[in-house]
Amino acid sequence: MAEGFGAAAAWLQIQSLLNSINHMLIFLVATFFFVLARSLDFKETAMHMFLTGVGFHVLIAQAMMSHYKVNPITRWLSHRNKSRFHGILQILGGSMVLLGGLGKFNSKDVHFNTWHGRVGSAAAFFCAASIVGGLANYFQPKLALKLFPPSELRFRHNLFGLVTFTLGMGAIYLGYYSKFFTKYVDNDFIPGMMLVTSLVYVLTIISPVSALLSKLKYRQKKKQEKAK
Repeated sequence: MAEGFGAAAAWLQIQSLLNSINHMLIFLVATFFFVLARSLDFKETAMHMFLTGVGFHVLIAQAMMSHYKVNPITRWLSHRNKSRFHGILQILGGSMVLLGGLGKFNSKDVHFNTWHGRVGSAAAFFCAASIVGGLANYFQPKLALKLFPPSELRFRHNLFGLVTFTLGMGAIYLGYYSKFFTKYVDNDFIPGMMLVTSLVYVLTIISPVSALLSKLKYRQKKKQEKAK
C-alpha cells in the first residue's frame, strides 16, 4: 500500500512539473506568434497565423487542461467554474480560429492542395461544430439529454474535443513548412518550433486522454450490464 501511494504521489509530482513546463512553452509560443505578426503589421497571412496559432496553441490548449488537477491556473476553482472557464476559452479560441480561417478562405491565394490547407480547413470546421454544439448544449441541455445519457454526452464531447485539437495542432505543425514561415522565420529556428508544438500537444492531452479512457471504461461497463 505504501509503495503504491508513493508511486502515485511521485507520478502526481511529475505531472505537475510537466504541466508547469507546458505552460511556459505555451507562453513562449504566444509571445513568438505575437512578435512575428506584429513585425508584419498583422497583415494577411501574418494575421491568419496569429489568430489560428493563438486560438489553438494557447486558448484551446488551456481549455483542454482546465479540469487537470495539477493545473495551477484552475486547480483552486470549483468543478462548475472549471467548466465555465473551459467553455469561455473554447469559444474565444474557436472564434479566433474561425476568423483566421475565414481570412484565408476569402483570399485568392488559398490552395487546398496542401496538407496544411486541408487539415486546417478540417480543424476550422470542427471548431465551428464544437461552438454550435457547446452553445446548444448550454442553452438547451434537456434537448441533448433526450438524445443521449449524460455519460455518453461527456464521452462524445471529450472525444470530439481531442479530434479537434489534434487537427488544429497538426495544421500548425504543417504550417511550419509553408512559404510564409520559411520566408519570415530563420530556417534553423523552425525545427525548434516544431518540437515545441509537438511537446505542447503531448503534454496538453495527458488529462483529456486520461479522462477519455475512464469514460470509455465506464461506457463499456454499462454496455456489458445491459447485455446481461
